[in-house]
Amino acid sequence: MKEVTKLAKAKKFDYLLIESTGISEPLPVAQTFVFEDEEGISLANLTKLDTMVTVIDALNFLKDYKEGLSLRQKGQALSKEDIRNVSDLLTEQVEFCNVILLNKIDLVNQTELAELQGILKALNPKAKIIQIENGKVEINSILNTKLFNFEEAEQSAGWIQELQGNHTPETEEYGISSFVYKLNTPFHPERFYNFLSEKWPPEIIRSKGFFWLASRMNFVSSWSQAGTSEKIEMAGMWWAAIPKKSWPSDKDYLDLIASEWKEPFGDRRQELVFIGINMNKAEIIASLNEYLLTKEELSWGEKHWVNNFPDLFEEWKIEEAESEEESV
Repeated sequence: MKEVTKLAKAKKFDYLLIESTGISEPLPVAQTFVFEDEEGISLANLTKLDTMVTVIDALNFLKDYKEGLSLRQKGQALSKEDIRNVSDLLTEQVEFCNVILLNKIDLVNQTELAELQGILKALNPKAKIIQIENGKVEINSILNTKLFNFEEAEQSAGWIQELQGNHTPETEEYGISSFVYKLNTPFHPERFYNFLSEKWPPEIIRSKGFFWLASRMNFVSSWSQAGTSEKIEMAGMWWAAIPKKSWPSDKDYLDLIASEWKEPFGDRRQELVFIGINMNKAEIIASLNEYLLTKEELSWGEKHWVNNFPDLFEEWKIEEAESEEESV
């Protein structure tokens, strides 16, 4: 922030091009330009972030994406504490950008190129994809484009667009498709765990969203998958588990809660986006349905689900979340 401020105030330059390392995450870079420090100083007062560009190696992208190695295994980790996965990093770089430079297209055939372009379009439908060789690009396509908007960039990922109902049909000619799995029935924790661990369809290249486990009635489970990398975290609490006196007062937010509300379980639901190559949508949905509670299991009630269903997922610090709810 100090150096960019110094350069901007010097008034000697028309444009500042920042080249991040290959293992950097784009979101924190963008946040630097909107962040305001304790003294109220922000780069937004002096600069405008114009474009976020991601360069893709057409020859190696899918290989690295599907391998799912860690940065440490690739010898590119920043430190011993850096446990990031290559697939996750590549996904973040593609999903949060305005322009994708698809480089080294001379090293792949047309079929491979078409498939890769379709995948990139599915991951980020709003990004402009430019095919290049040897890094040669028309300078006006990446400088002074006026393409970047922080709020829009946060919503540009293909999985978010799919959740919002903005389907990307042009990728289907490459065999790449996407769909949303949404239901108001809980997953059986043991059966669903076994599915994620042993039966995950390899044709799914990206999936994201949240799910509801019968054994964790109050808590939203966040799911993120890129290639072979999978991540499950606690994303908060369902509104149905929070006293109404603690709900937001904003009408738009309340309308959003109401739109997802379905008795008897409120806003608890499965909402997962799947993006893949030659996916059998009907088969995947039928498979997921097998891991939901059966009618008989539903009749046993919440107390039985929580106390008797084996739950092999990693334990969360639920006590902290519950104490926060009580303090509210």
